[in-house]
Amino acid sequence: MTNRIISKLDYQRLKKRIEQAKINARVSPTQLMKLVRGVDGATLLDPVKIPSDVVTMNSVVSLEYIDMDKHLDICLVYPEEADGARNRISIFAPLATALLGCQRGTVANLTTPFGSINIRINQILYQPEAAGDFSR
Repeated sequence: MTNRIISKLDYQRLKKRIEQAKINARVSPTQLMKLVRGVDGATLLDPVKIPSDVVTMNSVVSLEYIDMDKHLDICLVYPEEADGARNRISIFAPLATALLGCQRGTVANLTTPFGSINIRINQILYQPEAAGDFSR
């Protein structure tokens, strides 16, 4: 597994939402556990020290579905901000969970009901920390 990097602020916000999700039971236990493992196993840094090539919350990321020759730009968001029509993907979605804390160039493997998909992070189009938007 790739060593993930998460800002301390994202960590605090994610832990709060994970606890809420456990109570509300709106996220599958398996998916919730994947996010918990990713978050708890990550290297935590102050937001100002996050490298600009790391996917953080509210990052806009350009992806390549390697085996399908498909490209997609998405934004990783908290569940209350999710909007599939605008490619704003909840962190509780498997795709967002697989990308959080990974660096540009990483190939993430996503397991779907139809099989495995390899997804490359081609570019980070916007990262709040790199833009100085520490409150996002």
